Amino acid sequence: MIRALPGLMPDRAMFKYLLILLGAALVLVGLRVLIPLDMAWPSGLWWSALGLGALVALVDALRICALPGPVAQRQLPGNLALGANARIRLRFDNPGARRLRFSCMDDYPAAVTTEQLPVALELPPGERQVVEYSARPVRRGTARFGDIRLRIRSPLGLWQLQRAVAAEQAVKVYPNFMALANLNFLDYEQRLSHIGAHLSQRRGSGQEFKQLREYQRGDEIRQIDWKATARQQRLVSREYQDERDQDVLFMLDTGRRMRAMDGELSHFDHSLNALLLTAYIALGAGDAVGVLGYAGSSRWVRPVKGRQGVNVLLNSLYDVHSSTEASDVVQAAGALMQRQHKRALVILVTNLRDDDSDDLQAAVRLLSRKHLVMVACLRESCLEQTLSEDADVHETLDFCARTLYREQREQLIRRLQGVGVMTVDAVPQQLHVALIEQYLVLKRAGRL
Repeated sequence: MIRALPGLMPDRAMFKYLLILLGAALVLVGLRVLIPLDMAWPSGLWWSALGLGALVALVDALRICALPGPVAQRQLPGNLALGANARIRLRFDNPGARRLRFSCMDDYPAAVTTEQLPVALELPPGERQVVEYSARPVRRGTARFGDIRLRIRSPLGLWQLQRAVAAEQAVKVYPNFMALANLNFLDYEQRLSHIGAHLSQRRGSGQEFKQLREYQRGDEIRQIDWKATARQQRLVSREYQDERDQDVLFMLDTGRRMRAMDGELSHFDHSLNALLLTAYIALGAGDAVGVLGYAGSSRWVRPVKGRQGVNVLLNSLYDVHSSTEASDVVQAAGALMQRQHKRALVILVTNLRDDDSDDLQAAVRLLSRKHLVMVACLRESCLEQTLSEDADVHETLDFCARTLYREQREQLIRRLQGVGVMTVDAVPQQLHVALIEQYLVLKRAGRL
């Protein structure tokens, strides 16, 4: 469906024609002043040119209004990933008998950026052309595309007619799931290696029997199954796997302090990416994963498991954003205790401040009555920066402020560890590695 926008726009050729006429008029006025002769015939020629030009412009305007515009369609991917470039296609068909010259502009949402529009096209009659441009989502949620806007040049190039092709579409912008897609082709240990996490040695008795296999050098004596060994007349070992069917719950801070930017992403988006990668590993290990978002953007996702669990989490969390409200971690802990009755590993993801100590310890005490609790805090990347030798006064003061802030955070973390709270402290870009490694340590130690 094509609908014309109000009014025609003069093209550059029209302005050039008017400038020529204006220049001719100025020349005639100058000649009349300097040479007082009969100037009737030049004036008549000028008026004739003006009248002829007006007639030609009128005919050109009527022709462009009657000209059938191109048929336009947009092709979007099934979904978009935050920060990942996507290819969007605009397809144009010329159903008329005349060549069309036009420029196209897509009404893309503010959540998407591109620098490849508008595009100028020349489309022969009966032909088709495809314009492909790269779009980069900068905000999660639902991205709504509007009309495809066209500026069609008239046959003589004197006018431009603006038309809008109705093409409203919506597409979901997920957290950057490309890292998850790349892991689908790897086995469990390869996934961990690809992420950068390291497997720890098993400790304790929290293991489940998996299968019998032939004895291998290095197996412990207690792994040998003596009954199977006697039957088969060769050494047979039991192979174990980590316990499965346990619950992992993330308490995700969606308050105002998670709005701080670190690189191109906010602390909240970094945390969400780390949550999804850790959930992917936990689901692959046979555990169930749930999420409680607390503060302004509250969201509860009951624990899910299985291969489709990541899709459930993606569809449940893609439109959650950090709010401008303060976070009440004690209230959130009470809400989780009411919702989750089965024992679980609760991972509280937030950005710690020195004044959080009392509330955080109260929340951990409440959760620890039933669950195993871990606090994951994001450390700003700027705290890792060192002071250069040629630093000026402002840079030195800034470095001192960062150093004081880092020491206060470290003291808070030590106080939490002193009362038995497990903590993970990492820069946003490495939070997923720290979370996965700590999860593996707890799982292989049989503490879940």
